[in-house]
Amino acid sequence: MKRIFLCVATLIIAGSLHAQGEFLESTTKDLFNFSRLGLNGTASYVGRAGAIGALGADFTAASYNPAGLGMYYSSAISLTSVVDHSLTKSLFMGRETDDYRTTFNIGSFEAVFAIPTEQGKSESSWRSFQFGIGMNRLRSFNNRQYVEGGVTPFSMLDIWVDDANEYGLDPFTSRLAWERWLIDTLTGGAYINNFSGRSNQLRQSRHEIQSGGINEMAISFSGNYSDKFYMGLTLGVPFLSYYRSSAYREVAENTGDIFDFNENYEANGAGINLKIGAIYRPIEMLRIGLAFHTPTYYDLKEVYETSVSDGNNTTYSGDSEGGYDFCSPMKLIASVAATFGDQNSLVAGSVDFDYEFTNYHGTHISPINDDVTNMAYETWRKSINTNIKDTYNPGHTFRLGGSFNIRHWVLRAGITYYNNPYKEYEGWEHKNLETLSAACGFGYRTKHFFIDFAYAHTVYQDYEYFNTYSTNAINSDYYNNLFMTTIGFKF
Repeated sequence: MKRIFLCVATLIIAGSLHAQGEFLESTTKDLFNFSRLGLNGTASYVGRAGAIGALGADFTAASYNPAGLGMYYSSAISLTSVVDHSLTKSLFMGRETDDYRTTFNIGSFEAVFAIPTEQGKSESSWRSFQFGIGMNRLRSFNNRQYVEGGVTPFSMLDIWVDDANEYGLDPFTSRLAWERWLIDTLTGGAYINNFSGRSNQLRQSRHEIQSGGINEMAISFSGNYSDKFYMGLTLGVPFLSYYRSSAYREVAENTGDIFDFNENYEANGAGINLKIGAIYRPIEMLRIGLAFHTPTYYDLKEVYETSVSDGNNTTYSGDSEGGYDFCSPMKLIASVAATFGDQNSLVAGSVDFDYEFTNYHGTHISPINDDVTNMAYETWRKSINTNIKDTYNPGHTFRLGGSFNIRHWVLRAGITYYNNPYKEYEGWEHKNLETLSAACGFGYRTKHFFIDFAYAHTVYQDYEYFNTYSTNAINSDYYNNLFMTTIGFKF
């Protein structure tokens, strides 16, 4: 394996509880973030909070329940633009801070080709087939956070010193601090914190920026049998890009001395998965849907670098490149929907309820065949996989959405609830990642043209520490706002 994992795996084999715990938590959290998808796609999909599992007729169904493409009776192309605004409010040691970030991106672009059949004129036959190709944005990592606390006796250098005395200098942390004289040595070679003596008057802060996302190329096939049974298949190729930049600072208030620790992490790669789905309409007003998503198999490459500064001079670790294969969890989606009216009715509408099961226990790092680094890598891999199972429960997501049509105009609204995935442990009482999304939208549709708008508001909380020596938790409230526009043409 490459240098990042060899360095960390060596620490794990040596038994460093501090380094191991922090690394495991960070990597486990990243893999979870890569596996939990959000509310993204077309404006009509987002306007219903994603509740389209048994309804379809939207290209986002290709990445959700591909049988929904069987509801297309004409071909269509469309493009979705997104304004993504995130706000994070943090409370640390009695101090409230907030920060925000706004980005613009493409939510989806696609083409669906509906092919009617001659046999479709019969009441019991295949009416049409559909082929779809396009790109859906499945996840946004857009976020910015600033945290600042009051006076504390804790210093991150204390952890680095303890680990250095027991396991040696780490090339990404303590060695850089030693070169900047923030860590010094006593007679006999023991390391000490050169910031100690001022530790009771330290103030900590951190500024972190995250960006990137997961965009999936979807190649789909679907069919409509007698307007009763719809089935579909999607080959998904997701492209993952994740960037995280963190600037941590300690300031000694009585002297003004500064210790800075900066981290830059980047992960990029692609994966592959398969989605199959079916929708059954036993009567005109009722639809029942079921979809299965295989795990996504990713091949990721990463770059990691750090730097330490004493306020005057900076020492850099240099880029360290690595990579790994990991498997995101499988999903099962069950849906039921009721409709009234159709596209020729003056008034029509629908309501859809979806339940999604996500097996987060199935998230895991894959083994490799490398005789040179096999022991270190296997120890690291097993530690990560065990930690995932020990940290997360299966995920349960509930979506409820509806629409109301008056001739060419359509109104939409919906709500999505994600359960808390964390397991319950002593000291984790506040780790609750329950997430709630509320959405609304409207659109205008004619025989050959449509335009849709949507707004979605998502809120969740999280609870963390700077690292293992921290006694004060960071409580953060995350707010995300999506403003979406989809323009399309039917032919």
